[in-house]
Amino acid sequence: MQERMFLLSKVDSSLKTQIQEISRALEKGNEEPEWFLKRARLYLAGGNQQAAFQDLSTATALNPSLGEAYFLQAKIQVARKEYQEAMKSMMQAKAFNYYTPESEAVLAQTYVGLALYEKALTPSARAVRLRPGEPTYYVLLARAQAGTGDTTRALYNLKRALQRDSTNLAAFRELSSIYTAQSRFEEAYPMVQAGVKQEPQDGFWWRRLGQVLLNQRLTDTAMATFAKAIDLEPKDAEAYAGIAEGWYKKRQYSLALENLLKAQELGLKLNDNTRWLLATCFEWTGQRELARQHYHLLVRKHPENPRYAAALQRITRPIRRTFIDTIAAKSVF
Repeated sequence: MQERMFLLSKVDSSLKTQIQEISRALEKGNEEPEWFLKRARLYLAGGNQQAAFQDLSTATALNPSLGEAYFLQAKIQVARKEYQEAMKSMMQAKAFNYYTPESEAVLAQTYVGLALYEKALTPSARAVRLRPGEPTYYVLLARAQAGTGDTTRALYNLKRALQRDSTNLAAFRELSSIYTAQSRFEEAYPMVQAGVKQEPQDGFWWRRLGQVLLNQRLTDTAMATFAKAIDLEPKDAEAYAGIAEGWYKKRQYSLALENLLKAQELGLKLNDNTRWLLATCFEWTGQRELARQHYHLLVRKHPENPRYAAALQRITRPIRRTFIDTIAAKSVF
């Protein structure tokens, strides 16, 4: 077979040298699909996703039954957040019986990326069973569980991940998200600090730090931190919501409203807190009907909450106006 003409084990072990050797073999007409697949693996090991994807596309064009090539394409597409395309690639890999713990994990990541959390549960659980020593698989399972609202099991699996790797940033990321959502800011803080220190170019950690600082009533510092998150990720809706909350605390309602509307434009889904902020900003800027609509939604969702009920009653009450009689008085003289 032509493949015997060249063995990676007999050349320099550096990635660059191995890639050069395969490239020379391909240039001599040895265009077997397996060589493109091998070079793609090397490109991936060196972080060159674009070159790897091109080789994988060539490999599957030459041999459409290369399940591993489809899997590696899906892995790249997940990294690019191209989840629909990744799903197509994973279905191709599955059709040609490519099955490993990592392929189950990539399938789960794809489902999570598409917000199909229920479907992500099975492949992520399989990945854990197949490779119980891999901490990132527990994190992936926890993400799926948190997405379905099962934070109890998610926290359990995140702790299992940290038992295997006590400094796992992926676990810190998910734990800090759950803790901040539950207002457990003191528990989130050391994880967020570690994230900012180790991944300072990731806006996620700056946004989480801003939320912690807001809770500590360090409003100005928190707002600067949210601004840093936006510098790194200009479309970070939650960071704009954080700045809005800072302006709200300063009673600058017009500026708070401006940032909340920007956050909504970028895709922010309102929770009870952000809806309350939006409603009160509308009220304080004189937009009573818009305020009433949001207060009404809060009351419908939480009819037992006296704060929401009082706000709706207040905004629904007609404004009393003082009328001045402008009819000219007639003199009797």
